Amino acid sequence: MNNLSRYAALYIIGVVTLVGLSYAIYQFSTQSIEFQKQILVKQAQTHYFDQINTRKWNASYGGVYAFAKVGEEPNPYLKDNTLKTDDNRTLIKINPAWMTRQLSEISNIKDFHFRITSLNPINPNNKATPFEKRALEHIEKTRETEYYELAENNQFNYMGSLVTTKDCLVCHEVQGYKVGDIRGGISVSLDSSEYNLFVTDTKNKSFLSISLIFLFLSAIIFLIKKQIANNEYLKLEVEKRTKEIKLTQELLQQILDADLSLLIVTDGENLVFTNKTALDFFGLNSLEEFRDKFQHISDIFEKTDKKDFLQQYIDGQHWIDYLQKKQYEKELKVLIKKDARNRYFKPHAKKISVENETLYLIIFNDITKHYEKIEQLKEEAARDTLTKLFNRGKFNDVLAQSMVLSQTTSSPLSIIFLDIDHFKTVNDTLGHNVGDEVLVEIAEIISSAVREGDFVARWGGEEFIITLQSTNKAQATTLAEKIRKRVEGHTFKSAGKQAISLGVTEYICNESRKSLTDRVDKALYDAKQSGRNRVVTY
Repeated sequence: MNNLSRYAALYIIGVVTLVGLSYAIYQFSTQSIEFQKQILVKQAQTHYFDQINTRKWNASYGGVYAFAKVGEEPNPYLKDNTLKTDDNRTLIKINPAWMTRQLSEISNIKDFHFRITSLNPINPNNKATPFEKRALEHIEKTRETEYYELAENNQFNYMGSLVTTKDCLVCHEVQGYKVGDIRGGISVSLDSSEYNLFVTDTKNKSFLSISLIFLFLSAIIFLIKKQIANNEYLKLEVEKRTKEIKLTQELLQQILDADLSLLIVTDGENLVFTNKTALDFFGLNSLEEFRDKFQHISDIFEKTDKKDFLQQYIDGQHWIDYLQKKQYEKELKVLIKKDARNRYFKPHAKKISVENETLYLIIFNDITKHYEKIEQLKEEAARDTLTKLFNRGKFNDVLAQSMVLSQTTSSPLSIIFLDIDHFKTVNDTLGHNVGDEVLVEIAEIISSAVREGDFVARWGGEEFIITLQSTNKAQATTLAEKIRKRVEGHTFKSAGKQAISLGVTEYICNESRKSLTDRVDKALYDAKQSGRNRVVTY
């Protein structure tokens, strides 16, 4: 297959992949939006059937009588609309329609209301709105039992039909209705702002995902195209230079030995060549000593759980194959220990052919100083400059990971949220420098009280937060009380006696991070409101 054919196949695969993934994303977003719409429908149906059942109960008694409220008149549209009791008190008749209207009037709340209506109402108060008219006309025309619309004012409007039964004819026979006719409906209005936000967000994410896929595929096609061109060039070069390899081997060895990078050539398992820099790094004198000391090249790699560090096998692939495929996509690294110190290298692999034998040229560039500087900067960015504890941003990352671990392993997870009582008084009377000293001492007390695996962070101001893995609410409460007593019994260098209030709670499986932090914040708030210097657990 020539390069032109390879490029054509590459573009076809790219287009097919883009279309397929775009269609899958579109289908997923469409289904997600429809699912959210069905949630609104189910909510409206629930309210509708609540009223239907209530009406059935009323109708089963032919209407019910009740004492009238002050100023309330009988319904003039009902037969036998009043009834006298033995003690000459007047009862008024409440039929299903009137009961539904009264319930709608007392049940209306923000973002939700319902009402009974008809195209031909007996009571003018039940006259249909424009939506209700459209809905009732649609239901009469199609004989469907429900109709709904999403309005532009963030309202979800639902209409469920009212079918004429034998009990209904008492009031509605004069209008010409027969059993089975649709005489009206119950409309339900719900707030759909969250649904509209979800639709907008889903569409935006779908567009963004497709855009990113397009860019990703374009980059991959570009890299593969470049690799095809490089491979073709290398193939020609290898064919041209094969006869010259033996003549230039000594010169090549001298050149490679002058390279400051560790360089090896392997057939995938056994070491074929290494430069003097690599031998000196490991304190060896020859290639044979290297082979005797290390059975496989990957034996020099230190094991680590970080995904971007090479091991002998990664995702079922040999490390050289994995390196060749991923070296342009990921920042792959190798950890090698020398003189009890970690050294970090960036590997690069190139497949070469010499006299029909496949070899791999691996270069390890020392990036130890660069890597350690980056890790140091990451560590500094994640810590509070005053207390040296981790900051709020780092805490949020750790909490999210801890929640996933707790849910995966079914182990408890608790958090403690604490605040220094009357800290503003310390700053106002003793100065902010003394306030800073108090914060540092508080941080030291907390750090000395928790276990090695617990995570302590400064939330902000005078607030601190602790994540406790494999710890239930009771155990966390005990630790919180321990910290409170230590602070209470501690004499601060420049601020005398201080106290703290603490809130404690335990993670509930599948709850959101916001729900968890809101609950512990409420516990802390109640601790302060109930007198401070105490622990409140939720």
